[in-house]
Amino acid sequence: MGIVASLRAREDFLKAAFVTLGSRFLDLPSRYGFHLIVAFRLGVLDAGLFYIVFSVLTLAAGGGRLGIDRALTREVARAMAQDAPNDARAIIADGVRTVLLLCIGATILMLMIADPVAHHLIGNPALARPLMIGALSIPPLCISVVAGGALLGLMRVGYSQAIYSWLWPAIYCLCALVVPLTVTSALWLLLAATSINALIGLLLLFWILPKRDAAAPVGQKVPLFGLGWSLFTSEIVQLLLSSAPALALGIVTSAREVGYFALAWRVALILNLVSSAVASMVSPRFARAHAQGNHEELQAISVQALGIVFALGIVPLLILTFGARPILELFGSGYGDGATTLRILLLGQCIAMLSTGAPELLGMTGHGSVLRRINLAAALCLGLSLAALTPWLGANGAALATVSTAAAIGIGAMMAIHRYLGFVPLGALRSALCRRG
Repeated sequence: MGIVASLRAREDFLKAAFVTLGSRFLDLPSRYGFHLIVAFRLGVLDAGLFYIVFSVLTLAAGGGRLGIDRALTREVARAMAQDAPNDARAIIADGVRTVLLLCIGATILMLMIADPVAHHLIGNPALARPLMIGALSIPPLCISVVAGGALLGLMRVGYSQAIYSWLWPAIYCLCALVVPLTVTSALWLLLAATSINALIGLLLLFWILPKRDAAAPVGQKVPLFGLGWSLFTSEIVQLLLSSAPALALGIVTSAREVGYFALAWRVALILNLVSSAVASMVSPRFARAHAQGNHEELQAISVQALGIVFALGIVPLLILTFGARPILELFGSGYGDGATTLRILLLGQCIAMLSTGAPELLGMTGHGSVLRRINLAAALCLGLSLAALTPWLGANGAALATVSTAAAIGIGAMMAIHRYLGFVPLGALRSALCRRG
């Protein structure tokens, strides 16, 4: 019976992986179409200015949700595992209300500081108005993410990935075919695309909500804000990795260098399509297995996640590494100068692949405080590395800072999993492969 259950669990995992990766691979024509359009239509200089605003916007949008989406994923999955649909509905409603208040506050704050940030931090007063336009995209970005987190907790992985990752870039690309692009119009178009995405996400969530059980009481209110903050430290590091290097380069170097670094970073993130998709897929599974007290299932899920990432990621890693310059030059003249930067960034992505699912495993099994300490140490590592390396090495220094941060997260998470859960995912994968060999 145990063998049958194991085979069924593996089949269920593979089906979910197929749906998740199929949905996430839509990122290639949509999200990378978005970056291609921005890079090609704006040119290196204006693309650099756009990505400076986009980086500030990304950081501000993170503050507009504070990890509530991740907390929703965990708590909704736990509620559904315990057959408590009323609890799941209440948790989702509370999460949407909380994020709505947070993102409105973040928007107002960004509108207030746009002018001083443009003048005194970035040193480009012309960016004040674009920063204000970008601020308007904070609410739809945050609402989209919280809808995606709730859908993931309900195990609607394909819908979740669409709202989380590829739908708004696809809408953007379609609209950009007929809209002339400048830095300003590109930001207005971003607002339109993310607003449509948020509306679709809410409609999907309303349609998929579990039916209310009139005979069952609603459980105690879950402290989403406190839980979300612990899980949000992972998000902080990811937000800093996607935004801080470009901002640091914008302060100490030229917009041109920001432009080709930003493109190299987006190309390197192709590898992240697989690892982040698998990590998001296993998050609710970790929460469910932990709620059921199934330690063996936690280890099995970790091994399966790493196996899929390695199987699908190794070939793209080699292609991007050896073809860095010609791949970048496809986006336009001048981008090939970022070839070395891209190769360094790929090293960081390789390290991240080695620890796929490790932060999620800690967060979903009640070790949020440990994860918080690891992520705060990684954020400190990123800040110090950027301060030391960017003025000296420019874009390559910023890339090296991302590598050091990925290493800090991976090593810290693996050590914590070994200490608190009694296994190391990489070691467990190696043992599984040896047994099959």
